[in-house]
Amino acid sequence: MKKYDLVAIGTGTAAAVAAARCRSAGWTVAVVDHLPFGGTCAIRGCDPKKVLVGAAEAIDHARRMQSKGVSGEPSIAWRDLMRFTRTFPYREWVESIADKTARAPRSSPG
Repeated sequence: MKKYDLVAIGTGTAAAVAAARCRSAGWTVAVVDHLPFGGTCAIRGCDPKKVLVGAAEAIDHARRMQSKGVSGEPSIAWRDLMRFTRTFPYREWVESIADKTARAPRSSPG
Protein backbone atom coordinates (compact mmCIF):
# COMPACT_ATOMS: atom_id res chain seq x y z
CA MET A 1 0.00 0.00 0.00
CA LYS A 2 1.34 3.43 -0.95
CA LYS A 3 1.74 5.88 1.94
CA TYR A 4 1.23 9.63 1.71
CA ASP A 5 2.23 12.50 3.96
CA LEU A 6 -1.05 14.25 3.16
CA VAL A 7 -4.34 13.05 1.73
CA ALA A 8 -6.49 16.02 0.73
CA ILE A 9 -10.17 15.19 0.60
CA GLY A 10 -11.90 17.33 -2.00
CA THR A 11 -10.58 19.57 -4.74
CA GLY A 12 -11.80 22.94 -3.59
CA THR A 13 -9.61 25.92 -2.83
CA ALA A 14 -8.52 24.75 0.62
CA ALA A 15 -7.52 21.27 -0.53
CA ALA A 16 -5.82 22.53 -3.70
CA VAL A 17 -3.75 25.11 -1.84
CA ALA A 18 -2.84 22.71 0.96
CA ALA A 19 -1.83 20.03 -1.55
CA ALA A 20 0.27 22.45 -3.62
CA ARG A 21 2.08 23.85 -0.58
CA CYS A 22 2.81 20.43 0.85
CA ARG A 23 4.07 19.17 -2.53
CA SER A 24 6.29 22.24 -2.80
CA ALA A 25 7.73 21.27 0.60
CA GLY A 26 8.54 17.82 -0.75
CA TRP A 27 5.66 15.88 0.78
CA THR A 28 3.93 13.03 -1.01
CA VAL A 29 0.34 14.09 -1.58
CA ALA A 30 -2.84 12.40 -2.76
CA VAL A 31 -5.97 14.36 -3.67
CA VAL A 32 -9.28 12.49 -3.59
CA ASP A 33 -12.67 13.71 -4.78
CA HIS A 34 -15.61 11.86 -6.29
CA LEU A 35 -16.87 15.01 -8.01
CA PRO A 36 -15.31 17.11 -10.82
CA PHE A 37 -12.07 18.90 -9.96
CA GLY A 38 -12.55 22.38 -8.47
CA GLY A 39 -14.76 21.92 -5.45
CA THR A 40 -18.28 22.91 -4.57
CA CYS A 41 -17.81 26.68 -4.25
CA ALA A 42 -16.30 27.23 -7.67
CA ILE A 43 -18.27 24.75 -9.71
CA ARG A 44 -21.56 24.01 -8.02
CA GLY A 45 -21.97 26.52 -5.22
CA CYS A 46 -20.90 30.03 -4.31
CA ASP A 47 -19.61 31.41 -7.60
CA PRO A 48 -22.40 30.15 -9.89
CA LYS A 49 -24.97 31.21 -7.28
CA LYS A 50 -23.53 34.74 -7.21
CA VAL A 51 -23.93 35.03 -10.98
CA LEU A 52 -27.54 33.83 -10.85
CA VAL A 53 -28.40 36.12 -7.94
CA GLY A 54 -26.68 39.03 -9.70
CA ALA A 55 -28.70 38.44 -12.86
CA ALA A 56 -31.95 38.31 -10.87
CA GLU A 57 -30.99 41.53 -9.05
CA ALA A 58 -30.21 43.26 -12.36
CA ILE A 59 -33.67 42.33 -13.67
CA ASP A 60 -35.29 43.54 -10.45
CA HIS A 61 -33.42 46.87 -10.56
CA ALA A 62 -34.28 47.42 -14.22
CA ARG A 63 -37.96 46.70 -13.58
CA ARG A 64 -38.06 49.09 -10.62
CA MET A 65 -36.48 51.79 -12.80
CA GLN A 66 -39.20 51.51 -15.47
CA SER A 67 -40.63 54.98 -16.18
CA LYS A 68 -37.66 56.53 -14.37
CA GLY A 69 -35.35 56.57 -17.34
CA VAL A 70 -35.05 52.86 -18.03
CA SER A 71 -37.23 51.37 -20.75
CA GLY A 72 -37.79 47.97 -22.27
CA GLU A 73 -38.56 44.68 -20.60
CA PRO A 74 -35.40 43.08 -19.21
CA SER A 75 -35.02 39.34 -19.54
CA ILE A 76 -32.49 36.61 -18.83
CA ALA A 77 -31.32 34.09 -21.42
CA TRP A 78 -31.04 31.28 -18.86
CA ARG A 79 -29.27 28.82 -21.16
CA ASP A 80 -26.56 31.41 -21.92
CA LEU A 81 -26.29 32.43 -18.28
CA MET A 82 -25.90 28.83 -17.12
CA ARG A 83 -23.28 28.23 -19.83
CA PHE A 84 -21.39 31.27 -18.54
CA THR A 85 -21.39 29.95 -14.96
CA ARG A 86 -19.45 26.94 -16.23
CA THR A 87 -16.60 29.01 -17.70
CA PHE A 88 -15.16 30.81 -14.68
CA PRO A 89 -11.43 31.62 -14.72
CA TYR A 90 -11.28 30.07 -11.23
CA ARG A 91 -11.21 26.65 -12.86
CA GLU A 92 -8.03 27.63 -14.72
CA TRP A 93 -6.46 28.69 -11.40
CA VAL A 94 -7.40 25.41 -9.72
CA GLU A 95 -6.07 23.45 -12.69
CA SER A 96 -2.79 25.39 -12.53
CA ILE A 97 -2.51 24.40 -8.85
CA ALA A 98 -3.10 20.77 -9.86
CA ASP A 99 -0.41 21.03 -12.56
CA LYS A 100 2.08 22.44 -10.05
CA THR A 101 1.17 19.70 -7.59
CA ALA A 102 1.69 16.99 -10.19
CA ARG A 103 5.12 18.39 -11.15
CA ALA A 104 6.41 18.85 -7.59
CA PRO A 105 9.12 16.51 -6.24
CA ARG A 106 7.86 13.23 -4.83
CA SER A 107 9.99 12.78 -1.73
CA SER A 108 8.79 12.58 1.87
CA PRO A 109 9.60 15.34 4.38
CA GLY A 110 12.83 14.85 6.37
